[in-house]
Amino acid sequence: MKKNLFLLAIVMMVSVVAKAQRLDITFDDNSVISYNINKIKSLEFMPEAEPGQVDGYWYLGWRVTSSSQKNMNGDERWIFSGTVLKQIKSTGEEEFFDLTYAENKKTFKATSRNDGTTLTYTVSALEDELLVLKMGSTTRYFFRSTTDAYLAKEPYRYPNRTELTDTAKVWALKKSPTHSSISPMGEKYARYSAATAEQKEWLADASNQPDSKLIGLEDYKQWKAKTITLYPLNGGTPTPADVNQHAIGDCCMCAVFASFAYIYPDFIKSIITKVSSTKYTVKMYDPQGNPIEVAVDNKLLCNDDGYCPQLSGKNDKYNWATIMEKALMKWMTCFKTGGIEGIPTEHAAPPFTGNGDSWAYDWGQLFNSEMKIAVDYALKNGMICVGGFHQNGVLCGTLETVTAHAFTVMYTRYPEKYAFSMRNPWGITSVDGVLEIPEQRSRMYLVDFRCVMPGAAAPYMRQDLGGYIPPKFVMGQNDRFLSPILLKKYNLDSYGPTPEEEDNEE
Repeated sequence: MKKNLFLLAIVMMVSVVAKAQRLDITFDDNSVISYNINKIKSLEFMPEAEPGQVDGYWYLGWRVTSSSQKNMNGDERWIFSGTVLKQIKSTGEEEFFDLTYAENKKTFKATSRNDGTTLTYTVSALEDELLVLKMGSTTRYFFRSTTDAYLAKEPYRYPNRTELTDTAKVWALKKSPTHSSISPMGEKYARYSAATAEQKEWLADASNQPDSKLIGLEDYKQWKAKTITLYPLNGGTPTPADVNQHAIGDCCMCAVFASFAYIYPDFIKSIITKVSSTKYTVKMYDPQGNPIEVAVDNKLLCNDDGYCPQLSGKNDKYNWATIMEKALMKWMTCFKTGGIEGIPTEHAAPPFTGNGDSWAYDWGQLFNSEMKIAVDYALKNGMICVGGFHQNGVLCGTLETVTAHAFTVMYTRYPEKYAFSMRNPWGITSVDGVLEIPEQRSRMYLVDFRCVMPGAAAPYMRQDLGGYIPPKFVMGQNDRFLSPILLKKYNLDSYGPTPEEEDNEE
């Protein structure tokens, strides 16, 4: 009887307020929300959800069976309210179901009010941004918005286990170890011999140039002298902003260098010695982990027009990263370990640190909270962290994801909004290529990353490691970011907001 009186009161209130074309709703805290009556399509009284029950609006992204999968694009909507489910299909057709939850809330039965049919669903995942329901051999993936449902270009891989909160157990989930019992440099270099006296002598002569064929660009064969400014930004301290990729496809190496600058700037300064204005030596390790020195001059690889595809810093200043890139090219030429284009993370770091031990987490392998734990653990322990994305064109902060490409994994400077950051070594405009990764399943499941032990860099770890703040700089006519060569490789016409667009955003 009380319920009927309550409904009657609501109907009377609506009819009275309708004359004024407004519905005012006053809450317990005396806050008021007003609605235009003419814009209210319908009023429905739904039961409130209890803890553990599915609640709210969810948009269907994928419907997957044992034999097929279909992208639903968010056109179908399921609205959960306590023990009631309202389904709105893409055709606009509506159907109500009464829900009966199991005691543990992991399953519920949905009974149709139309024909009495009962279906049983298992709640495989329930997070802020993702709901996964299984019914027999069919799995449905729901999202909080039509945008996220549409962006999910393929079904999520979701951990088929209980979410972990213990750091040690999350770390134990790592895969693809590269440890070698033969060489501390890892399994890749274990099959290569230690440096001979002849090789050491060749490496120590700065006039000996790397094999230009290592970069895979046919038009770049000349070594031309360029001005080197080792530490042009950040008060003379290495910074990730010094690492900007141009035309050589060594993004993993670039991401490793940016990680060095982020966590170990003093390590970089300890291994590079400026012998003269035209000569530098870099402390490195041979394939068996023995210390060696590699000498390089200020001549950089160029084409006939003098264009240099090697990485550089802001305002196109060649710096410590350019020198280390050339030293690695010379190292690879000497030991014949392969080309620099496409060099993986776990192969780019050891020649400088002497340690090739590394592990990886695959995309979709971890829950959101576990991904944060893994990133935090790796960074706190000074590991070189490089990640990638499984899907192209997904907006994270102000920049979009790029596949088949490497990013430096860092702490975010906006911890209240994002889980962590990933810097694109293309170094786009004032944000310096930094993507901010929100703690949303639609973003975090895309990320894979590899952690490499720091080796000789460990004693130089920064004590104040926090979110990366790109240094301010004034763009000039000599600034260049990604070359048309790599833009074409990634099927891109351009990437990132223009400086004018960024100014408008600010």
